[in-house]
Amino acid sequence: MLAATSGAAMGHAADVAHVEAGSISWDQLLARQTLTGDWNGSRTALEQKGLTFTLTQTSDFLGNPSGGIRQAAAYDGVFMPELDIDLEKLMGWHGGSVHVAGYAIQGHGLSQYDIGNLLTVTSVEAPAGGRLGELWFQQELLGDALAVKVGRLLADQSFVISETASVFVNSTFGFPGSFATDLPGGGPAYPDAVPGVQLVARPNGDWTLQGAVFEGDPDAGSLAEGGVFAIAELAYAFTPATNAGGLPGTYKLGAWYNSETFDNLATASNGVSLASPLSSGVPAGETGNYAFYAVLDQSLWREPGTDGQGLSGFARATFTPLGDRNEIDWYVDFGLAYTGLLPGRDSDVIGIGFAYAHMSGSLADLARAANAASGAADPIPDYEAVLEITYQAALAPWLSVQPFFQYVIHPGGNAPDPQDQDVAIGNATVVGLRVAVTL
Repeated sequence: MLAATSGAAMGHAADVAHVEAGSISWDQLLARQTLTGDWNGSRTALEQKGLTFTLTQTSDFLGNPSGGIRQAAAYDGVFMPELDIDLEKLMGWHGGSVHVAGYAIQGHGLSQYDIGNLLTVTSVEAPAGGRLGELWFQQELLGDALAVKVGRLLADQSFVISETASVFVNSTFGFPGSFATDLPGGGPAYPDAVPGVQLVARPNGDWTLQGAVFEGDPDAGSLAEGGVFAIAELAYAFTPATNAGGLPGTYKLGAWYNSETFDNLATASNGVSLASPLSSGVPAGETGNYAFYAVLDQSLWREPGTDGQGLSGFARATFTPLGDRNEIDWYVDFGLAYTGLLPGRDSDVIGIGFAYAHMSGSLADLARAANAASGAADPIPDYEAVLEITYQAALAPWLSVQPFFQYVIHPGGNAPDPQDQDVAIGNATVVGLRVAVTL
């Protein structure tokens, strides 16, 4: 699929070259919904038959001029072809749909190689290469009151989502960094879709209850080997009636459980500290893990006479009670985003967000015990935090350009610098530019 859709995108990109020949003006090009247009009518014809193609390329150019393990510049990007099939249009199957997506991931990984932080500075950073993303079949029942989805799924596409936070580049404002750190293999989140089943119930327009069961470890070879990851979420969306008071908001509560066996962070299998000379050197195994979370998305002010312009805020919190097996035991993020702040730039979004991840006391206990045993004074884990300021400029329906600034505090949760274990990795300044194109 990656080869086919990439080839199609490149072939249809020839339309863009016609700008130089004068057959299409720049104003016409910028007015398109997609860069490659309607493919001489083929795109519309396919959509009428139930086949909708979406081709996107996200490219991040960034660097850390100060702090981290070392100073570096990097590129991270992903090309994502998607196909949505409406089975009712295609073959008369009422309420049925299919979705398939792929990833062609490019780049270096500034967080992994140069900063050493847990809250990855760009949401597209991942090991380079091509892979299959989501591939699922969905059946809607009772109108749209109930939906069942089965196939290869991503939890971060449906759960723990803040719409206001979606403008930010740092990955933690998508799937929280606490879950990505504590769950085996980072959990069922980009880029690792796993086998799963999801059920969504919408008893009315305000309430949504959804739950899903996934393979417990994206790195496991089978469901039996990896256990299961189950998650449930209740959401209430407040939408004020026309000409009524109040502002729209969405509020969510959720929880998850993973049946995998987790390593104890501080205790060895023979019951002594992992830092002790008497330790077996093998962490004790702990069965199961769970967490709770809450999400608040709230419109704070709307510009009169506009549709969606104004100020919104968000806040999220996660709590993972079992500190003996989780590197991050609690986490919060919050921020503001304003749509249409500048005159004539109604679709631009400016945002400021902050995230704080508290490191588990078990990690701190192990570090203190290791220092006592060795006589060293290595840094003690405490927290990692990140501040992001960004401006997303919509230059065309198919093109956005987004400069961003991040300041990473205590990378790795105050982790020792690999080049000098006696000191912590320095706070890092990150600057970058995201370019997103819909082909």
